Amino acid sequence: MKLSIVLLSFYSVLFSQHMGDSTVRKGADAFYNYEYERSIEILNQARKDYPDHPGVHVAWAAAHWRNDEANLSLEEIYANFDVNLIEIESIYDSLLTIHPDHPEYMLYYGTARGLKARIFLGQKKWIPTLISAYQGFRIIQKAKAIDSTMTDTYLPIGIVEYYAGLSNVLVKAGAELFGLEASRDEGIRKMEIAATQSPWAWTEAMSVLSYIYQFMEIDKKRGLEISQTLAKKYPNNFDYQLHYTLSLLQINDLIQAKNELDILDQKLTKQRPRHQKIFSSYLNYMWGYYFFLTGHDEKAIDSLNQCINYYYAELDAILGHAHLLKGKIMDKQGKRMEAVINYKKCIKLDNYTHAIILAEQYLENPFQG
Repeated sequence: MKLSIVLLSFYSVLFSQHMGDSTVRKGADAFYNYEYERSIEILNQARKDYPDHPGVHVAWAAAHWRNDEANLSLEEIYANFDVNLIEIESIYDSLLTIHPDHPEYMLYYGTARGLKARIFLGQKKWIPTLISAYQGFRIIQKAKAIDSTMTDTYLPIGIVEYYAGLSNVLVKAGAELFGLEASRDEGIRKMEIAATQSPWAWTEAMSVLSYIYQFMEIDKKRGLEISQTLAKKYPNNFDYQLHYTLSLLQINDLIQAKNELDILDQKLTKQRPRHQKIFSSYLNYMWGYYFFLTGHDEKAIDSLNQCINYYYAELDAILGHAHLLKGKIMDKQGKRMEAVINYKKCIKLDNYTHAIILAEQYLENPFQG
């Protein structure tokens, strides 16, 4: 799942109305649909055929990143990503030397610079994340000043503003020092513009917003709308199917959620090895959530323990929610000490999710069921 404020995935801010657009779009759609080898093949050729295309190099780096995420260790992922970013930064620097006021080259140069923040984000290095994001942000702001019609710019700008508004006092102070608007509401507003109006960034904007509405700024209705759109558009994207299923659970549509969970169980073994490890934890959490909602607390505990004990993902929103839900069940069963332990583990993750707010509440006042 994303974080992301997985969040600082600037790579998806793409391009419009250039030779090679349809080819690059095919490559981008392929990696969103987990067809990584096909995506890389398409984009490798597109870089040769359309080397001046504004977004092809960022899309190529994104395809390699996504492929590596499915197959390699975190250390290898970060190392390869850094090498690819250095390469495409050099290309955009050269293009801007020839076309110094080209807003789209600025946009994707800024995107490449800002992508370094993704590495720091996964390591929870908040200040380096902000600095790296800011370096890309400033370049993208210049692009927007030259051409205000580029709605794709709203995604990276919105991400940085939301992240700065979400973070701790030190990061907020750093954002203000850099002249950024640290506003969660404004960040979401801009990302919604990208999700609904941009020709290329809409996919990643929806992906980021789906995560935000499900884990950060809870909006069950909008979260369902977005996650369903992505799940239908990219049926092979296991992560998008998980997000859609989570939305169904959040609105208490248990019949459809059970159908989706059964399908995901069947598809899990067909995923790449590293994805199987990551998504099995996610899927166990959702089964735990389903059993909790249907009143089968012991089955819920079994699934949640599987999620917690074998958690493999880089980002830990699901892990925090698993601890929160386990704590609630322990409270229902009168096992207050075990409940407190799980609430504290949730809070210790320090990942800014809504689960932490609830865990802090239940530390003071036990969950009543």
